[in-house]
Amino acid sequence: MVRSLTSRPLLAASAFTILLMLGAGTAQAGGCHGSACYNLVTTPPVYGTVDETYQLRPAQVQRHVVPAEYETVTENVMIAPARQIPHHRAAVYETVTEKVLIAPAGRRWEVTRDAWGNTVGCWVDVPARYGYRSRQVEVSPASVDYETIPAVYTQRQRKVMVSPTRVVRQEIPAVYATRQRQVLVSPGSQYWSRARY
Repeated sequence: MVRSLTSRPLLAASAFTILLMLGAGTAQAGGCHGSACYNLVTTPPVYGTVDETYQLRPAQVQRHVVPAEYETVTENVMIAPARQIPHHRAAVYETVTEKVLIAPAGRRWEVTRDAWGNTVGCWVDVPARYGYRSRQVEVSPASVDYETIPAVYTQRQRKVMVSPTRVVRQEIPAVYATRQRQVLVSPGSQYWSRARY
C-alpha cells in the first residue's frame, strides 16, 4: 500500500516535469524570458518507519485446585484408667495370761482346843490368794492397704488434615510484540519557482 502511494507522486512529478518543459518551450516561444518565467516544482511525500506495539495475547487468569493434604499421626489412647485395689488386713490378737488377786490377805479368829481340852482362841493371819486369768489383747488393729494399678495405654494411628483444599490463582500477563509500519511524515507539495536561465 505504501509503495503504490510512493510511486504515484513520482509519476505525477514526471508528468509535471514534461508539462513544464513543454510550457517552458511555449513560454519561450511566446516571449517568456528571464525573471518573467516560473517553473512548477513538485516535491514528493516523505515516508518514515515507526515501531508500534500490539497485543498478541491478552492477560489471563488460571485457577488450579490444590487438594487437601493429610498426614498419619500416632497418639497414645487410654484403654483402662488407673485404679486402686484395697487389701484388708484383719486385726491381730494374742492371748496373755496374767496373775490376778482372788482374795486379799487378812486375819481371822480361830477357836481351837489345846492338848488339855481347853478352848483357845487366837488371831490367824491369812495370806492373799492369787490366781491366773487368760485374755486376748489386740496386737495390731485392722487396716486397709491400697494397691495402685496404673492406667493402660495403647497406640492408635489416625489421619489428620494438614492443609484444606484450596484454589490457587495464577495470573498470566499479556504478551506483546513490536512491528514496523510506514507512516507519512510530510505530504508532497507543488509550488511555482522563478525560472533560472
